[in-house]
Amino acid sequence: MRELLSTLVEDISCSCSKCSINFRRRRMSDFESDDEVHKEKGKGDKKSDEDKSLLSLIFSWSLKDIFNKDLFKDKVQKIPKEFASVDYYLGSYIFPLMEEIHADLCSALEAICQAPLIEIESVEEIVSDKQLGFCIVAADGNAAYEPKQSDIFVLSETRPKHISDLTRNRTPYIIASVVKGGDDEGLPPNHFIIRTSQNKEVKKYSGMQKHRDSLFAVFLLNMTTYNRIWKSLDQEIAKQRNTNIIKKILRYDSSMAGDCSSTSSEESSYFHDMKVRDSLQQFKLNDSQLTAVLDCISARQRRHNSIKLIWGPPGTGKTKTISTLLWTLLAKRCRTLTCAPTNTAILEVASRLLRLIREFSDDDDYSLGDLVLIGNKDRMNIGDDLSMVFLDNRVKRLLKCLAPLTGWRQCINSLTFFLENAVSQYKIYIETEEGEEEEEETERIKMTLSEYVISRFSILSKNLSQCIRTLSEDLPSDSTSEDIFKCMNLVPKVIETFGHLLFSEAVSDKKLEDLFELTYHEDCEISLPVNLLNNIQASKTTTFELHQTRYFLLIILKYLSEHLHVPAFIDKRSIEEFCLQRATLLFSTASSSFKLHGMEIKSPLEMLVVDEAAQLKECESLIPLQLLGVQHAVLIGDEYQLPAMVKSKVSENAGFGRSLFERLCSLGQKKHLLDVQYRMHPSISKFPNSNFYDNKILDGPNVICKSYEKHYLHGAIYGSYSFINIERGKEATDNIGKRWKNMIEVAAVLHIVKDLFKASLTSGQKISVGVISPYKAQVVAIQEKLGYTYDRYEDFHVNVKTIDGFQGGEEDIIIISTVRSNKSGSVGFLSNSQRTNVALTRAKHCLWILGNGPTLTNSESIWGRLVHDAKKRGCFFNADDDRGLADAITDACIELDDLNDLLNMDSLHISRPKWQKSNRPSSSFFRRDSSRGRDPDKKRW
Repeated sequence: MRELLSTLVEDISCSCSKCSINFRRRRMSDFESDDEVHKEKGKGDKKSDEDKSLLSLIFSWSLKDIFNKDLFKDKVQKIPKEFASVDYYLGSYIFPLMEEIHADLCSALEAICQAPLIEIESVEEIVSDKQLGFCIVAADGNAAYEPKQSDIFVLSETRPKHISDLTRNRTPYIIASVVKGGDDEGLPPNHFIIRTSQNKEVKKYSGMQKHRDSLFAVFLLNMTTYNRIWKSLDQEIAKQRNTNIIKKILRYDSSMAGDCSSTSSEESSYFHDMKVRDSLQQFKLNDSQLTAVLDCISARQRRHNSIKLIWGPPGTGKTKTISTLLWTLLAKRCRTLTCAPTNTAILEVASRLLRLIREFSDDDDYSLGDLVLIGNKDRMNIGDDLSMVFLDNRVKRLLKCLAPLTGWRQCINSLTFFLENAVSQYKIYIETEEGEEEEEETERIKMTLSEYVISRFSILSKNLSQCIRTLSEDLPSDSTSEDIFKCMNLVPKVIETFGHLLFSEAVSDKKLEDLFELTYHEDCEISLPVNLLNNIQASKTTTFELHQTRYFLLIILKYLSEHLHVPAFIDKRSIEEFCLQRATLLFSTASSSFKLHGMEIKSPLEMLVVDEAAQLKECESLIPLQLLGVQHAVLIGDEYQLPAMVKSKVSENAGFGRSLFERLCSLGQKKHLLDVQYRMHPSISKFPNSNFYDNKILDGPNVICKSYEKHYLHGAIYGSYSFINIERGKEATDNIGKRWKNMIEVAAVLHIVKDLFKASLTSGQKISVGVISPYKAQVVAIQEKLGYTYDRYEDFHVNVKTIDGFQGGEEDIIIISTVRSNKSGSVGFLSNSQRTNVALTRAKHCLWILGNGPTLTNSESIWGRLVHDAKKRGCFFNADDDRGLADAITDACIELDDLNDLLNMDSLHISRPKWQKSNRPSSSFFRRDSSRGRDPDKKRW
């Protein structure tokens, strides 16, 4: 084992070990905090590249450093909007990145009791010329955590319930990074090669036996994206990459300021390619979408670099616009990389493009091999539709077909030989069977010629058909000629025709023997006949059809054997590079695009398309922007929706979460506004349109149609848009004391969902409901109360998420629980206008907002304007105006022991409805935990 691991580790280096960042503005010594490093510097020792790596920096932090909130406070500076040089630009993100990693690590350690972990069975030291590391062997069993490459975890002798457990009995604080994971080739299962912060301390665990000492790996965070950003900020590495687009965005020309509008005068400059314009008509784009696509296409024909912005407010067909643009780029064979911040976003774009291709393209117009989806299979939920373009799946399929001894060529040769020598092979079979009979002295049942031919042909043709289909679907179009692809598509059809003829009862052994005795002269070069299947003339005899089909099948197979030139591969990595080098459209997250750096590309990428660009940190967008060959970039997003998440307040205040899209917009960069929304009923879109988009967005013809207005429940309170005032709500923190929830609003949500379900059962109408709250604790509380009640119903779907988790989603009905209820008007991060915009723009037909009107009004935030607007429009309702809802709220108040509030409703300025006769209803809200999955239309559910 030691020899195997030592060999493996020779090819392994730390993911950051080559980072030697030469800061002109900020030196590495500015952030070296390790005492031993300073001692070595004092002795005049030269620091190695590995000492300067990001991982070494993290290893240098003590627990005291990690919990020091001010560790980088004085070094993090405000990131400017404009930059004097590339070095200044890249250097501006260094300390904010360090502070963000520091905050992420601190957050993970604070929640150490909830962290997933795995027990370590043994530790073995590995020494190589390049590095000192350890191999850990994870214990078998259903562990909650499986280490992945670039994971950071802490080594602990106990299952930590508190941060103090990590240093109990003066145990040193040791963290480790996974250099090579169990999924990598060559490593046994459950084996992981790691680097540690304190090698000497880890040595004492070497060779420890199971059941003697306990040792756990407690997961903290994964460094993959951080490492990639770090390398993208390295000035020395950047010099070897593409900085053309970066220089373009640094040399911003203020004369370009102003929005791109959809005026006919501007459109005329984009319509010079009439063929492209005509092809786009089939997609029925509106004027703003068409103008944006044409401008991006025309930019490619210009010699200078360009960067285009497409502004896509909610429901304006942003994904449709992107997929149409990519469809056009595919038709033009323009090599393009499409990125997004998240797996969910990139999967949506790839899925929409596939649907577009299948709907509007003929089978011969495209090859799925021209599309490649890159990503981590463990983090991407790949469905059947995307499995055809997902790189890992494609490599597995091609590995068998491109193997030199068992691949497509062997399949063709085997079937060709059989078609030419079936009779002689049958004779050998008979002789073999008779010989075995004599040895065994038992009579064996021998196949007739017809049975033998059918059996052998079925096996050989099945293997070949599967292999050829794989090549036809997975090979990039430029890997061979168009004629070869047409020929490959014919093979399964001709094989199927020949098979049907063989099964015909009219074919006797004598006819088959005569058929296979026929030979064909090959005095000239084999050429591919046109429309082979159409040339198989109808005949009165099956024999003649067999003769023709066999002849055509042999020609096709020999043509492929001579003209199909595809490299033979024996390893997955070679096939992966082959696919990436030749694909026309590539899809990945911005982080995963790092895999393309350093890869030899047959023809370089021309264009970069970034979806959800306003959610992508600018420093992370540098990963794909620096890819060699990229000349044009298209950023699609909306700066009025949520930006990238930043954990450190220090980094957030410095602008670390700002996107390139937002920065360029703030400088006045032109952008194409998609100005027609097709999602929201007009009463829903009215407030966000006026408050976030200056009334520039028009309602599409579908949403202004009378049939788009839905009435799922009776009463004006449940119209297309309403604010439901719940003044009896009680905000409280969860067990951790950091997250807000409101159990009265939880009760209100459950009551409304229950009524919607009953309405769905009664009407037979399919309904999708989204329940949104800004607070995770509220989401958890609602999910716990709902349980699995509605999971088994296909026509009624309930989706409960935070606002951040719902970005990009939509449902028929959205119920928003705002949670906050206090006299001071404190609403915390609920006041974030971008978060509010996301919440208000997810509904298609109905949007019902639950909240405390006075609290939101007094908050002096966007929510105060919303409450005022709802009152002005007659969409403001008190929850007590609806009897069923009021009963549910009263029940919840009683269960919360809020009897005093109920008996003193006047003190809350709440008037009891005339119909309410009792303060004590009969239902029980807080005893539902044990009734998950019960029929919801029973009285107690």
